[in-house]
Amino acid sequence: MSEKSPLSRRLRAAAVAVVVLAALAASLFVPPVARVVGGLLAVSDDGATIAAYPGWLRQQSVKHHWHYADYPDIPPRIVQALISVEDKRFLLHGGVDPLALLRALAEDAQNDRVDHGGSTISLQLARMVLRIPRHQPSAFAEVTSQLRVVRGALIIEHDFSKQKILELYLNAVYLGRRATGVVAAAEAYFHTPLAQLNEAQCVYMAGLPNDPTRFGADPSGALAMARYRHVIATMANNGYLTKEQAVALAGGQLFLRLSEK
Repeated sequence: MSEKSPLSRRLRAAAVAVVVLAALAASLFVPPVARVVGGLLAVSDDGATIAAYPGWLRQQSVKHHWHYADYPDIPPRIVQALISVEDKRFLLHGGVDPLALLRALAEDAQNDRVDHGGSTISLQLARMVLRIPRHQPSAFAEVTSQLRVVRGALIIEHDFSKQKILELYLNAVYLGRRATGVVAAAEAYFHTPLAQLNEAQCVYMAGLPNDPTRFGADPSGALAMARYRHVIATMANNGYLTKEQAVALAGGQLFLRLSEK
């Protein structure tokens, strides 16, 4: 057999190095490792901002006269639907989902005009807490901001439980119709307290964070209904709904069901 050329050996060595580096990078986002890293990163200005955020958010609710929902008061269907459509491995990763990120990067390479996701709930919360704009003026600023968001997500995963992260997210996220948080959104869309939302309403609300302006403009419109049924499909695929439950939620006059109390 002929000996491999120096170029072939270098290419093979480079491929092995890439795989090893990718594995090491991915290990940073395994929950136990991520929490350790997050603890180290927490000793910073961003860490102080994140640590103070729960108290600040409650103060804002008092100042602006809107109700804050503790985790036990949030309907489980909202939580299940949100995890399913926004971050299906939320309970497994340490703030960044390497699989979703790689998929998004691969899809972006094929079509960079469409946002393919990859952002976890923790990453989204970090962007909200640190008030980092989504659009940056340059490629360098974009990379810098993304790294800061990742750092913030790791700190969040260190500081808070998964339930607390969901609680903070669902009280802070903008959901359209001038409604920030699920309590305000329940009133804005359905004129009902959060605790009295039915299953369809819970599922509908979980689809709003992706693009509240588009999906919330007309709750009975084609865009909103397509998003609603997409959330149902992800819930069925991820084991949160049986086939029968999914069919029941997706069928019939959805707007009438959403308006029921």
